[in-house]
Parts: sequence; C-alpha cells; structure tokens
Amino acid sequence: MEEDQFDIDYNPFKKDVRVLLGIDLDQYKPAQMKRRIRSFILKYKCETLVEFVSRLRSTPNVLLDFKDFLTINVTEFFRNPERFLDLQVNILPSLISEARKQGRPLRIWSAGCSNGSEAYTMAIIMEDSFPGQDYSITATDIDETVMKLASEGDFREIDIKNLSQELLLKHFDKNPEEQRWKIKSRLKRNVKFLRNNLLEDPFTKGFDLILCRNVVIYFTEEAKDVLYKKFFDALTVGGVLFIGGTETILNSKQVGFTRHSNLFYYK
Repeated sequence: MEEDQFDIDYNPFKKDVRVLLGIDLDQYKPAQMKRRIRSFILKYKCETLVEFVSRLRSTPNVLLDFKDFLTINVTEFFRNPERFLDLQVNILPSLISEARKQGRPLRIWSAGCSNGSEAYTMAIIMEDSFPGQDYSITATDIDETVMKLASEGDFREIDIKNLSQELLLKHFDKNPEEQRWKIKSRLKRNVKFLRNNLLEDPFTKGFDLILCRNVVIYFTEEAKDVLYKKFFDALTVGGVLFIGGTETILNSKQVGFTRHSNLFYYK
C-alpha cells in the first residue's frame, strides 16, 4: 500500500471511525496511530483504508477486533507492584484519614479500567490493608464489551501473574478445567463499572484517588493537557492522580499538581 494514498484516505477514515466506534482519532498522535493502523489492516489483507472501512461495516468481528486494538485493552493485577506498595504504605493512609475526618467513604476511580484488574487490585488492597474502611471504586472504560467482562471478574492465568498464591486462594475461585480464576463476589460489592469516554464525557467530581495508567500513551499532547486538567478538577483537595510507569505529566505545575514521587501527583 502506498503511503501517499494512505495519507489521502486517513482524514475520511477518521470520520468513519468516529461514526462506527465513537472514537476521535484526532486526539491520538497521528504518526504513531497511522503506523499502528497500517500494520493492523494488513492483518486482514486490506490494501487501502477504503477497503478496510468496508470490512469494518460488513464484519462485526473485525469491527470489535479493531475497537479492542484502538482502546488498548491490556492490563494486569498489581502492574508495577512496587508502585502499588508505595500507594498502600505512603499514600492511602493519609487519604483515608481525611475521608474519615469528613465522615464519608474513600472514593476511588479507575479510569480506562479495561478488564477490571486495576479496580479489583484496589479492592484487594482496601480489604486486606484497611479492613472495615468504607470505600467505593468507580471503574470506567470506553469499551462496553470489555467492561461487561470486567464486571464478571473472570481472569486468565496471565492476568494474575503478579498475585501470590496466598492472595489467589483468598480472593479467587479457580476453574481448573479452563485455567481461569474468578474473583470472589465480596470483592465486587464496592466496585461499579460505567462507560466513559475520557476525551469527551464530563467527569464526576469528589474522588480521593484516580488511577489512569498506561491509557494516554498514544494521545496528543493537547489531548493529555485537557485530560489532566479534567482529572485535577475531579479530585478532592489533597487527592492523588496515579499514572503509568512510562508516563510523566510534563506541565504538572501549570495544571496545579504537586509531584509526590514517581507516578503520583497531588492536588
């Protein structure tokens, strides 16, 4: 496929994707996104974007596969375990203390939750390290299909690779025939899954902790600026934004954040 033709077709293609999936590709870094899409359409032996759009419209499985590809549904329990330990030991106690002073539950948001691993990681931390503490976890994603799976709490071996045998036996039931692990229902009671498009939808306010990890890596810098400002406004005073291991908020001071340590930003 000639690059010139790809570039010519790319603007109409973005409009088609917006209609078909509700995803605005203008918010993503164009060079990276074009490279990823060019590789993806070859998987389906399409030579042009026009041909690929036709395939998207006629084949639901291809459309679903492309949606998963764009929304990067990759996550796991306790991703970067040392950072979750830092969160547990150095950050959550003060957030919980402030919530208790105000006589309310701790409010947590897992933004771009994918299969729910991150949200359930937080539930495990709260249940094990802060027993009796009232809390709520809101988990959101643009992909309703993956959120439905997340609400079921059924995981593959690869998803739970960072969990000790003790945690697995305590918080999961194993299906030995399928080599899958289902999270126990008591961990689901404080987790609520909702659809949200981070780039377009309004945010609920009043969160003590927001986790948005490895979600924005393909966004344009302009889109990131808007998103981080929206996260800042959604936090309580003293609240914390927890980002991914390869991410940095370059203009954190301008947004209003104080950097606590690597990956943690205070309002």
